Amino acid sequence: MKPTKKITLALGLLAAGASFAQTNPPAPTGLLGHQYTEVSFGLNDLKHVSTHGYSLGAAANTALIPGKLDAGGTYSYSWIGGGLRSHANTIGGYTTAYLPLQGFKPFVGAGLGYEWTSAPHGLGDDQAVWRTTVGVEIPAGAVTITPRITYHDDFRGTQRSTQAWTVGAEANYWYSATSAIFGSIGHSDVRRSSIDSWNYQIGLRAKF
Repeated sequence: MKPTKKITLALGLLAAGASFAQTNPPAPTGLLGHQYTEVSFGLNDLKHVSTHGYSLGAAANTALIPGKLDAGGTYSYSWIGGGLRSHANTIGGYTTAYLPLQGFKPFVGAGLGYEWTSAPHGLGDDQAVWRTTVGVEIPAGAVTITPRITYHDDFRGTQRSTQAWTVGAEANYWYSATSAIFGSIGHSDVRRSSIDSWNYQIGLRAKF
């Protein structure tokens, strides 16, 4: 191949690469600090119970103070069959404070919500709920791993409240500049109850 043809071919490849980069922007890094919505499906493997719990959820996140503070809202519908047949609607909001640190983002969060529960024999209940979370976001290009510890509670007296610790981790993958898939696994230890659970979740996110 003549030198002029080589140069022409190289210039053509560079131009094509530049055009591809412009039409296919890079995927985001991490989740904190980005504005996105998500939908999810969850499964709860309950200890000592023959049936499983399930949930459908939706959420939205936005940056209140770029690089420091996020906020968002959540909604979930959960249900269980068998002898514990019931369902619940939960709506809430949260804030997450974080600190970028050499590529990592340690964070602490707090959430407040309200839950409507329906169960047979008049056992349904309505209550305000809250949670606190600590963790760290570990980004690696388009993939983000987020281990976290969460404490869940309500505003009842100590003997009547539902207190639980959940330890888990999530993996998020941005497969384009605006779209991601994610999955998580966690274990919930419910105080004063033998019905602990392993929790699994999958979902989709859309950045805007």
